[in-house]
Amino acid sequence: MSGNKQNLEKQCAEEVRQMRRELAELRRELEKERELRRLGQLELLQVQVDPHFLYNTLDAIVWLVEAGKQQEAVEMLSQLSLFFRIALSKGHDIIRLKEEIDHTTSYMNIQQMCYGDSMEYKILLPKELEEVRIPKLTIQPLVENALYHGVREKRGKSTIKVVCKEQDENVLITVEDNGKGMRPSQKKELENALEEGGRAGFGAAAVHERIKLYFGKQYGIKIYSEYGEGTRVELRFPKEIRKG
Repeated sequence: MSGNKQNLEKQCAEEVRQMRRELAELRRELEKERELRRLGQLELLQVQVDPHFLYNTLDAIVWLVEAGKQQEAVEMLSQLSLFFRIALSKGHDIIRLKEEIDHTTSYMNIQQMCYGDSMEYKILLPKELEEVRIPKLTIQPLVENALYHGVREKRGKSTIKVVCKEQDENVLITVEDNGKGMRPSQKKELENALEEGGRAGFGAAAVHERIKLYFGKQYGIKIYSEYGEGTRVELRFPKEIRKG
């Protein structure tokens, strides 16, 4: 009897261990499915274009044509075409950093035509980083935030500066403006949104979430801002990543 009892105990113990392994595997599958679903939602977000930006650009093109400024209208239309061509990227989600910078440049060229001399921008991309891969529509939303929430609210001439550089085995991209900056409460709200996926700083929060999903929780966005002194956003991700 004791032998049967021992065999039964061993069988029960093995069944429990097997159940634990199956539960652990199920938990991993559920977590993977959850992340894929979140990633899918974020990929849907990235193809959305601010309708105000599109309408304002088209209105500006019409105004330029009516004013007899055909060359300026053609240039703005060319920049808009480049903007959408890179945004679509033949369905690819991972693109070269140079393409992402070209996309951001086309956006800023359009905005500069609208803002005139009140706004300028600088973008620095070392040649050795041009082929690094990055999720598309990563930098432009950060520049858009700088434009609408910092520069636009400041009186006088404003500057937005984008700098890409290598840092250890990572790429560090900074988007810095000399705009209005954030009050401590605004900065705290945005930081909470980055961690919890809130609505504040929606574009930045979506970028932060996508970077973490692709590359790990140690990567993403950090915010540095002082009210009246401007804002600097740092985006960090690994230099060597899977290619799209």
